Amino acid sequence: MGGPRLEVVKFGFYVFFPVGVMLYFGGPDFYDKHVKGIRFWPDYETTTKPPTTSDEVKDTLATLKAQREERWRQYREQQQQQESK
Repeated sequence: MGGPRLEVVKFGFYVFFPVGVMLYFGGPDFYDKHVKGIRFWPDYETTTKPPTTSDEVKDTLATLKAQREERWRQYREQQQQQESK
């Protein structure tokens, strides 16, 4: 079909293409230019910290309940205003 020259070219491509890709993407220049500045995790200070003691859990639950009740109150007021129109 293609002959031995085509097989040599295909073999060279199969061997040297992955090596070239590894040299380019694995090199320090690529890392410094594209990867080094990426931040995968947020700062610890900006993350939400779960409650650890039972008092903190109770306080958090009370806060969440108050927020939920406030949202329901606002929703009911909006519904009443729409019905009155």
